[in-house]
Amino acid sequence: DIDLSEDAVEDYLGRYQAIVAARQRDPEQLKRHYKSITGLILSIDGLQPEKGHETLYTVRELTGKRVWFATPLLSSSEEEVEKLFVEARAWVEMLGIPVLAWVSDKQDAFLKGIAKVFPGSSHRLCQNHFLRDLAEPILEVDSHAKVRMRKKVRGLRAIEKDILASKEQKHSAPEPLHAKEAQVPEVGARATAKKPSKSEQPRDRNDVVLTYCSAVRGILNRNQGGPLDPPGLRMAEGLKQVRASVQKNIDARQGGSAEKNFERLAHCIDRGLAEVAETLKVIPVRVETLRAVERTLDPKMGNSTGRQGAFQKLVKTLRAEPDPIAQKMASMMERWKPGLFAGGDALDFLRDNLELERWFKLPKSHERKIHGRKHVGTRVVHEGPSLTLALDAHHSHRQPFTQEELAPYLGAKPTDQELESIERRKIMRRAASRKTLGRLLGDLEDIYCPPRRRARRSGSGSHAPSG
Repeated sequence: DIDLSEDAVEDYLGRYQAIVAARQRDPEQLKRHYKSITGLILSIDGLQPEKGHETLYTVRELTGKRVWFATPLLSSSEEEVEKLFVEARAWVEMLGIPVLAWVSDKQDAFLKGIAKVFPGSSHRLCQNHFLRDLAEPILEVDSHAKVRMRKKVRGLRAIEKDILASKEQKHSAPEPLHAKEAQVPEVGARATAKKPSKSEQPRDRNDVVLTYCSAVRGILNRNQGGPLDPPGLRMAEGLKQVRASVQKNIDARQGGSAEKNFERLAHCIDRGLAEVAETLKVIPVRVETLRAVERTLDPKMGNSTGRQGAFQKLVKTLRAEPDPIAQKMASMMERWKPGLFAGGDALDFLRDNLELERWFKLPKSHERKIHGRKHVGTRVVHEGPSLTLALDAHHSHRQPFTQEELAPYLGAKPTDQELESIERRKIMRRAASRKTLGRLLGDLEDIYCPPRRRARRSGSGSHAPSG
């Protein structure tokens, strides 16, 4: 029953965080926590939101799974970072437990600071940072291919505009009295979608074309992918799947404007794939090399000595190639090798130092909050017609809405434009996933041309086998 301002709540939360942090740093608490631990493994990582801002450095102990301290630094120079290692050494001396190893990425400040303050300790390098740096020239080529594909796959909006314009003309024209109502089956999972019968053929097959356009848009907007799975290569694979599905619908020869629109869509996809056809022959070869390197770092593939030998063979193979990308990869592998296998089999469980990124989960969102750029999420865009009004209502109505206030509007529904936008988002998300793209395309093929009619058309040709 006590009214508190937002500033007061924020102050109390800040005070609470300070109290908890002080408890975590209490020497007596730490000694009790590390009473049964005989060796320490320390990790250091930094999160830089944007150039010019402080970088948050965190020192974490992996055996006890405890954060020791976190410090924002204005500079990442060797002198500033060395202070963190000095502070960590004071904690180690206070606990009286030896340091078995450190794990970090390959920053010069980390390498020199650990070697100076913790001489003799093993220093493992993060495999994730290594693979990302090793794949940088390949990802650069892949990124250029991705941009070129997006530029050439043009014409989707023109197809959508033509279909929507023709639908508006049909709706505005008076419908004949003898016209039968036919519902277009909703695109969904095979288990829940009702397959159309002969009497329930889609009234407008161009709706299926619109769904294909949303699927292509979802593939083009997908940027996810790592060094072992480049996003440009994934984009090309998804477009090829859609192109094959579109060709099946064209071969069904249903006629009408839908078939012409499918041919226009096929031309758009072909234009994008033809632009990067030569590049797509090179990228998979280098990706396979990256996967071979990654296997040498996997403890499941054998002991450390054997994997080091396989790693060195890959270096020699790349050295023998005239390709400048291969030469760059070989040089980087030689520089990283000592840290990737430091400590032998005993430290093979140390794969990366990405705990800081995992805590924040979405570093880009965290960065936006810090530097203040007004980026908006896709959910806000799609659900904006309802969400924006709801947020605006609470500016003038601070208290929760009561039952009496909301009861007259229980039957309210989102606008048609919002529902259509949400449905497009679902299609785009399904198209962007390798697991669901095939099922989505199969559903669309069945809706455009039901399986029975497809089978009857394929069996009526002169080349069909007898019997």
